[in-house]
Amino acid sequence: MKRLYIYIFLMAIIFGARAQEVSFRFSDGIDDSALKTKMEHQVSALLSAINRAAADKADINYSGIDIDPLASQSIGMTWRVVRFNTEDEDIVDHCIRQKTASGKIRGFQVRNISVIMNPIDGAYDGPQTREITIDLSPTGKIEDFNFAMGTTEYAGLMRKGDELGDLDRRMQIIHWCEQFQNAYNKCDIGFMENIFSDDAIIITGKIKTQRVKSDLAMSNASKVEYVQQNKAQYLNGLRRIFRNAKYINVKFSDYKIVRHGSKPNYYGVTLQQDWATNTYKDQGIVFLVWDFSNEDTPKIHVRTWQPLTEQAFALSDFKLP
Repeated sequence: MKRLYIYIFLMAIIFGARAQEVSFRFSDGIDDSALKTKMEHQVSALLSAINRAAADKADINYSGIDIDPLASQSIGMTWRVVRFNTEDEDIVDHCIRQKTASGKIRGFQVRNISVIMNPIDGAYDGPQTREITIDLSPTGKIEDFNFAMGTTEYAGLMRKGDELGDLDRRMQIIHWCEQFQNAYNKCDIGFMENIFSDDAIIITGKIKTQRVKSDLAMSNASKVEYVQQNKAQYLNGLRRIFRNAKYINVKFSDYKIVRHGSKPNYYGVTLQQDWATNTYKDQGIVFLVWDFSNEDTPKIHVRTWQPLTEQAFALSDFKLP
């Protein structure tokens, strides 16, 4: 009988360990078999390492994984507040090729990976299940990791991009918006400092003001009441929030993407923002003006927030350089 108990115990350990391992494969989207195998191994190894760490309530061990330090740092910022693990052990998905406006491959992306969120000490107030994205370089190195929008919404935006002929740019916009969303959740002030242009307009509130001495200006300043901040003022406020909040959970949804009629590198993105911390919650409409003149380092020139009851800002409300 004692031997039977020992056998059962050992089998539980063995099968428990196996249950933490993830096998990832691409269904299609890449023809280079060697690169395909490398990326499949990379994604499988990363997801397995995450699952093992979640089961052990430990830090993630990246040994044997070719991952950029910024990507592991991105995961670690979330890991301090909420652990997560994959829902499935056998994952098959499409390989998304990310291109520049000229058609050059700038990397690959994996989407639609569902994870279960496991908060630490209640320091998380968000959905129990989220989807993640993993970005890889042209050589197969893991370069970025983000929580993503839902599959249905993403597919709808891609269909629209295919119709309008700017599919690759829309994929870039979604990627950067997802990074922007996660920078709030990770309290990543460095990302915020880099993503906003030095002359950015940030608008919140209900008090009327006027912007002066700027290449960026309201074309009709009398149409709304707002509090206007510059980049330094907004980031100082964010630093206080990041320092004092036990957790921040920001979720973007209901994306609407519009390309500027005469300035093709400028895009207006309207989305719903759900904001939650341990002390405050709200919902509102966020409008962003993205400048993709430099594809590798796009900038946000405008960020506005309004209650859901207000009419959203649009590209026509701003005079751009």
